[in-house]
Amino acid sequence: MNRASAKVTIRDVARVADVSPSTVSRAFSRPDRVSAETTKRIFKVADELGYHSDPVETRPSLRRKGLVAIIVPDIANQFFSDIIRSVQRECFNRGVGLIVSESRESASWERMAFDKVVPNADGVILASSRMPDAMIRKCAQARPLVVVNRVVRGVPSIVIDVQTGVKQAIDHLGAAGYKELTYLDGPANSWSVGMRWKAIHAECEAHGIEVQRFWPGLPTFEGGYAFVEKYLRHPTGAVIAHNDMMAIGFIAGMRKRGFESPRDYSIIGFDDDIVGRISEPSISSIHMSLPKLGSQAERLLMQSIERTGEPPLLSMIPSSLIARESTATRSTKR
Repeated sequence: MNRASAKVTIRDVARVADVSPSTVSRAFSRPDRVSAETTKRIFKVADELGYHSDPVETRPSLRRKGLVAIIVPDIANQFFSDIIRSVQRECFNRGVGLIVSESRESASWERMAFDKVVPNADGVILASSRMPDAMIRKCAQARPLVVVNRVVRGVPSIVIDVQTGVKQAIDHLGAAGYKELTYLDGPANSWSVGMRWKAIHAECEAHGIEVQRFWPGLPTFEGGYAFVEKYLRHPTGAVIAHNDMMAIGFIAGMRKRGFESPRDYSIIGFDDDIVGRISEPSISSIHMSLPKLGSQAERLLMQSIERTGEPPLLSMIPSSLIARESTATRSTKR
């Protein structure tokens, strides 16, 4: 344990979390053998006390391995698969191999994945990390690290600047005559969830638009579908979804109940992915350049690995609204 965490021991964490020291040890080394609820409590206490176990390898080897790793919450989510592809493309151009791992939206799985790839990778990209900030900073002591779609103080981070795209979306809905909005939000442990909601709430307030937030939700087709009944208890006419897949699920659920977009409501998503573009109707979406996000992350990581200079601690990629068939002026509604 390093000096920064020397005052806090595994026994301190165990005492506050009301578990045995061996359970704390397993939560960090073998989280699959500890219940999700207990692991979450242990991580929360450890973060508050400032304790974090050392990764498998705490000092980078002087011998380059020619491999980097990326850990994502959900490989099936196109948001992350697009990032992976762009990172892979950059790696291929440099003759570097890529290890891909999935955390299944779990902080404990993510930490376990990190510890497994550290001995084999020269650096790691964490996409939409679910780990606490202090744990990410601890991981950054083991290998060069870049965080994507989240800001962690002291660690190179690259994010989408959603403010411009959100402003354009609310301008668009306001000009169409909407005075109320529903936001279908994403996972509770996602950093980007809080940032998107903050931007949407601020813009709605500036436009005099009343906004209701449905949260948390799964960033999937099923997650959007699940919000339909709740929405119909207080329909607002305008909807923004955390991503395009949620928007598609919401459209499917509304269609099953006899409501169509844009005839009965307008909906906007995030990500501008291919599924949203070919859906019926095609989805208005806040475009975020994921290929640029991934390629820039890989470049920042290689800059750290090759020691060609200090990468910036914060880089931002702009966003913009792409208006399509799923939005229309309120006056056209029946």
